[in-house]
Amino acid sequence: LVAVCDVQHPTTIAVQSQTRLLFNCYLYLPSNSTNNQFPNPKDNTATMSVTIHTTAGDLKCEIFCDTCPRTAFNFLALAASGRYDKTAFHRNIKGFMIQGGDTAHVTGKKSSIWGDDVTFPDEFHPNNTHDRRGRLSMANRGPNTNKSQFFILYEQQPHLNNLHTVFGQVLDGWDVLDKMERLPIDTSKRGNTPLEPPIIKGITIHANPLADEGITYPTPDGPPQKK
Repeated sequence: LVAVCDVQHPTTIAVQSQTRLLFNCYLYLPSNSTNNQFPNPKDNTATMSVTIHTTAGDLKCEIFCDTCPRTAFNFLALAASGRYDKTAFHRNIKGFMIQGGDTAHVTGKKSSIWGDDVTFPDEFHPNNTHDRRGRLSMANRGPNTNKSQFFILYEQQPHLNNLHTVFGQVLDGWDVLDKMERLPIDTSKRGNTPLEPPIIKGITIHANPLADEGITYPTPDGPPQKK
């Protein structure tokens, strides 16, 4: 299964990728949001912890629910439903990023939480930029074509700003990210595939303030609803 995802390397425009995924996260919702549609499930600071157990180790991350709530909703819903389980990080470029999250490698379908081959819009915010190691960002095939694939930066990549939705940041597990960056690549295949791609063994969601407050996105591009 091959997907074309335009995660643009400084010297590479179109990228072909076979996909799979894995990783580990903490989700944080600051109380001062700029989004005017159910931006914050509670008036005070809430913390969502998500642990993604992988064969390479655990990554713990902050997810930006306040500034990209639709993207966070999609990611968390896919994780809760097990769509990311047994997927792998399929594309690895030292000094650039590692990419994964293709549900098609498990289900045969490339999916967002709204359905097979259903895309959803980008969510750009001035605070969410590709400015540091450990940024989580959505892979896509062009504007507003997000599904499930994402990547984690090894170094800042400002040329990706306003092209890909940054939705999180690694907080812990830097040794795991270092290990991932050092993974040997299968040079016989296209797409910079690791010889032994890290696999998600399971994801544990410890808390979900969005769900607690009944905030959902029933459609990929419509407004949120509160149950």
